[in-house]
Amino acid sequence: MTSFVIDYFELPTSSMDKSRDFFRDAFGWGNKSYGPGYSEVLDAGVLGGLNGAPEGRSSTPVLGIRTDDIVAAQAAVEKAGGTISIAPHDYPGGRRFFFREPGGSEFLVYWPNE
Repeated sequence: MTSFVIDYFELPTSSMDKSRDFFRDAFGWGNKSYGPGYSEVLDAGVLGGLNGAPEGRSSTPVLGIRTDDIVAAQAAVEKAGGTISIAPHDYPGGRRFFFREPGGSEFLVYWPNE
């Protein structure tokens, strides 16, 4: 059976530098930059990241659901009535896609390179 575990968060930001500085200064969280549009959040207790809030994306935090089968996860989301908002794509840590559940909240599902 395919597994689904919430263990990641992603925060949109209009200022990557200000957000990185804030979380470092307020909570002691580190970061690892993957370019101007994404920074991994370190030392937060769970995996996390900051994204450059691309056009059309949610402006609220997004929870990430780790899976061991990205294809089955996409099929399950669509069968249950979810809408894929960003198609499956590779990223530095593996493969992922974004979806909205019928109530409108956005989530991401990812399969890590392990």
